[in-house]
Amino acid sequence: MRPARGMRAVRAALAAFIAVGVVACGTDTSKTEGSQIAVGIAKELASRVAPGKKKAAGTPDPEKLAASAKSSFSGPIIVAQMEKTGLLTALGEIGRNAGVRTFVTPSEQAIMLRQGLLVGTRGLGNDLMSTELGSAAALVGGRTGGQTQRVWRYLDGEGIERPLPMNCTITRGPAKSFTFAGNAHSTVQMDENCSGQGLSISNSYWVTGNGTIALSHQWIGPALGHVTIQLVRN
Repeated sequence: MRPARGMRAVRAALAAFIAVGVVACGTDTSKTEGSQIAVGIAKELASRVAPGKKKAAGTPDPEKLAASAKSSFSGPIIVAQMEKTGLLTALGEIGRNAGVRTFVTPSEQAIMLRQGLLVGTRGLGNDLMSTELGSAAALVGGRTGGQTQRVWRYLDGEGIERPLPMNCTITRGPAKSFTFAGNAHSTVQMDENCSGQGLSISNSYWVTGNGTIALSHQWIGPALGHVTIQLVRN
């Protein structure tokens, strides 16, 4: 665990870069391809969830937010955008435990990743409490197709953790190269389609040759939908 003083320093740095990033963000259209991919994902989802709804003026630019984050925080950083709310924010890593990396906002909303795959959230409401990945991480990181079973867990109305098992098929898609936050990525798109308990969901990952997930579009749960996650600094 980090000492309290260290945690205060992390939160202060996160608050500084996010405040700067939000102020600096505008409607500049000179985005890198990495930003355009993520924004395209968000637009596609928005058009399906709320057809005809117009984009809000002054929507932040992920590239500018990432640049502000890098200048103010020295640790690993991701940029995340929530599908249903449109919230775009930067998160900094505060710790690692048994292979799980925890990224937080200054208000201590958290996203937890294992090998780039989403395994939990906190502070978002209707949180994903935990996830069993099966062989998904190995298949996605190895850019290899295959099948596996995964389990998502959520709290019910009585505070009891309930499992949501699904059978998943992972397939290899096209190669894609893009730049984001000053980093060039040569990736292969890996698609994951899962079904079970009357639900069908999909995830997409853009994976580099060394198994790093540079960009992903991952399902949190029935209430929160998907989140798009871009790697800024690993």
